[in-house]
Amino acid sequence: MSGFFKTLGTLITGSAPTSPKEEEEVQVEIDQIPPHDLMVKDCASCVEECDEHQQYPSYLEFDHDSPLLGSMSPYGRHFMISTAQCDWPERIEEDEGTLAANLHALLKEKPMSWRTFITNTSLIANYSTVPNGMDLIILPDNIIVSNVTPEDAQQIYDVFVKMPLPTSNSSSHSSINSNLGQLKVYPNPYENMILICSHRKRDKRCGVTAPILNREFDHILRELDIHDGEGGTSVFMVSHVGGHKFAGNVICYINKGKTGVWYGRVRTCHCREIIEETLLKGKVIKELYRGSMSHSFNDSKCNRIKW
Repeated sequence: MSGFFKTLGTLITGSAPTSPKEEEEVQVEIDQIPPHDLMVKDCASCVEECDEHQQYPSYLEFDHDSPLLGSMSPYGRHFMISTAQCDWPERIEEDEGTLAANLHALLKEKPMSWRTFITNTSLIANYSTVPNGMDLIILPDNIIVSNVTPEDAQQIYDVFVKMPLPTSNSSSHSSINSNLGQLKVYPNPYENMILICSHRKRDKRCGVTAPILNREFDHILRELDIHDGEGGTSVFMVSHVGGHKFAGNVICYINKGKTGVWYGRVRTCHCREIIEETLLKGKVIKELYRGSMSHSFNDSKCNRIKW
């Protein structure tokens, strides 16, 4: 099996791993490898610094050498909590009394067979009507649950965390019990979403790079006349996703939330390419690709090994 992974790493990167550490870093499940018909090369990087794209401060130190592929943990479902903030306590799972902490505690006690990914976001709770109510985006189910409070964590776990993952032929939320009390369920109104890790209290690199990327993504969306907000594409800040050394870290959700593509080492010169290739065409930029939400490429029948 190790020989297979070594061969896989060679096919993906174009060269054989040179150390045991490198071999370990490129051992990934087939599910994480985009079909070759969806892959494009990074043609947007500036060879040298230019005036057109804002550069990151020189005092920030990044990892430019470790393989990106396999540098994130695949997950089956993503819960995105609206907080209307861009930074949070260092560890949201230990922020006592919050929805994130309460959900993490329940998952620690009774984990699912797939990984459940929980993050805070800068999303504003536009759907909630109760005091201190939060909106909760759930992917790949592509729904919003409104009026959620920290005290609702058990109900969220019982109804939404435990529900089967959707397949290409089924909708997991079609069988949701309608008796949800104050909780309301709506279709996710965003056609595409760009998430940028901005968790400064966890690591300065993401805290510094995120606002720079956010401005550039907003600029490109306006320039391309792509609607920003409900019914279009929205850019959100998100808490820790892992891999701060690869900042800027960006997650793109496309195909109505069914596909989640993770990018690392994103700079402002990549923003246009990410929007034009990934959001508009569904392509994956090979040089930036860290991994994906599980089953993101299930609908494709193309070869997954030879990129």
